[in-house]
Amino acid sequence: MNKIPGAQLTDPTEQVFRQVHPSWIQQGRPTSQAFKPTPKDAGLLSVSRAAKTTAAASFELHTQQKGLASVGVWAFSVSDCTEAALNVFEDPVETPVPDPAHTVVDFRHLDEKTSRAKAQLLKSKAEAVYARKGEEYR
Repeated sequence: MNKIPGAQLTDPTEQVFRQVHPSWIQQGRPTSQAFKPTPKDAGLLSVSRAAKTTAAASFELHTQQKGLASVGVWAFSVSDCTEAALNVFEDPVETPVPDPAHTVVDFRHLDEKTSRAKAQLLKSKAEAVYARKGEEYR
């Protein structure tokens, strides 16, 4: 098991922002794959802390500074992760592009079937936030 990245987030109301790649959109909505680490992520889902950035700044960093694709930003809370038995940890990045808001949701302790179920739960939570906030997160 990999080393825990940093301090665990404990404020249940804090939101985290997830960038959604265009390939993870179907009929205008993100698939649950957007909320599950890929094999290269080693069980750690990358998100950004709302306490250290905004959705718009997170999107700009991801697309303009890092040059990565995103169709928008979806948010869920630390309490949503806790409800799903997932911990959230600080994981600031210094290189190649500084990202002090980088944070991870830890899926490392889960098997594939459970990871898919947890990703579906986070997707549902994120869609509920998106529905309330509307275009603010796009």
